[in-house]
Amino acid sequence: MNEQYLKEQLNIGKLIKEKVADSLRNVDVLNVLKKMVDSAPESEETEEIRQQLDGILTQYNSLPEEQKTQFAHQVKEALTNKLAKKLEEAPLDFGEVETFLRDAVRTQIYLYSAAAVIFVIILVFFGYKLYKSIKEKEKKKEEKKKLKQMKKKK
Repeated sequence: MNEQYLKEQLNIGKLIKEKVADSLRNVDVLNVLKKMVDSAPESEETEEIRQQLDGILTQYNSLPEEQKTQFAHQVKEALTNKLAKKLEEAPLDFGEVETFLRDAVRTQIYLYSAAAVIFVIILVFFGYKLYKSIKEKEKKKEEKKKLKQMKKKK
């Protein structure tokens, strides 16, 4: 039950998917498309895609301003929805990362606990030494006092 609770509380994969989806909603799609067109092709397939994107951007530049806005919004919406759906379907398993983080936190807790215990032990040791020293001085003082009293009686 405890392990299940931790998995629900620490779901890094879900968090990453949500953040990526949010960042996709804020992307300037046209600049991304322009960068893709300007990039060097790596294969024939990417060259075809690059040429198609170049054609789309050429058509986009010839559109009136309000149609440009509408087109950009539609492209952004379509890409965002498609990528968000792909992210939801993608089996991102961050179990190892979660385990690593949990172990790292646990290790830190152990180290700080050990340091605190050592500090307390040192504090107790020196406190005891100080207490013993004070008691020893008091004992010597009383012995001297008794010795003086005995000398006065004689």
